[in-house]
Parts: sequence; C-alpha cells; structure tokens
Amino acid sequence: MFHPNTQRLIDTWRSHREGRRLPARTDLSPIDLGPLLPQIFMLGCEDGEEIFRLSGGLIADLYGRDLRGSTFNALWSGFGRPLAANALAQARGAAAPVVITVDAHAAGGESIGVELCLAPLTGPDGAANRTLGLFQPISMVGRLMGQRIAALSLRNTVVAIDERPLPRLKLVAMNGLRVA
Repeated sequence: MFHPNTQRLIDTWRSHREGRRLPARTDLSPIDLGPLLPQIFMLGCEDGEEIFRLSGGLIADLYGRDLRGSTFNALWSGFGRPLAANALAQARGAAAPVVITVDAHAAGGESIGVELCLAPLTGPDGAANRTLGLFQPISMVGRLMGQRIAALSLRNTVVAIDERPLPRLKLVAMNGLRVA
C-alpha cells in the first residue's frame, strides 16, 4: 500500500493514458497535480542521462538547491545508482509507474524514508523519454534537523501495474490430500 499522495499520482497518470501505452507529457497539466506540485519532478533523457527538467519546492528545500539540470544518477549512493537506473528502465518497459522506497540520508547520518514514484511519459517525439516523479516523505522530515539530503539508498521497488482482476484460486483436494 502506497502513501495516499503516491497513489494519487499513479491514479492521475492512469487517467491520462486514454487507451495508450503511456500518456504524453503534454497530457498533464499542473492543475491535475494540484497540492502535489512541491513534491513533483520531471526527468528527461538526454544523451543517455536522466536530467531533472524541473523539481518542486519541497525537493529544493530538502536538497538545499534546485535540482534542474542535475542528473538523477547523482542523487544515489554507490550501489543505488544501477538499481535506480534499472527502476527507470523497468517503468518504461512495463509502461507502468514504479515506486521506489528509499532512505534519504543527511551528511550528519540522520535519514528519512521516502517513496519515489517514477511514472513514464512520452516526449514531443513520441518516445518514452520523460518521467513524471513524486518525492513523497513517509517519515517526519524534521528528523533531518535542518540538514540537507546528501544521498539516497534504495530499500525496495514495486511496479504499480494496472488493476487487473486476479485469478480466483481454489483449494482442490483428492482423497483428503491437497493438490492445488
């Protein structure tokens, strides 16, 4: 179960698909995201690098700077970099949002839990080269005691696949033995 804001972003993304594999970047309006805007970011793939095209005010406050122009890769500690890149590729490959649960570490050692939702979009050329993101703290930001986030480390990744009815499972017994 995701944070309600994460679920809201996923639901908004789904509502803009309109039968297509991915929604287009131009399908989304800031009005659609309303109170989530301070936590929203947009990535664009340029020369194989994921670059922040925009980042909300909460994100800038937590990092102590505007992330526009920075690489997504630079936010991660060593082992997290390939895992984060894989999560982005997974989102685009599955044509579904991916939610990464991370620890956001300050230089002084304090950390907070965060859900990063990565929802793939198509850019102007129709290619899946944009990602709408949400930076949702899931623990008290005050635990950072005013320190800036220095690095992210990955805890878990979940693909938010569209709601499909799950097959109904039945217990089958034969001569008193469970067989399926």
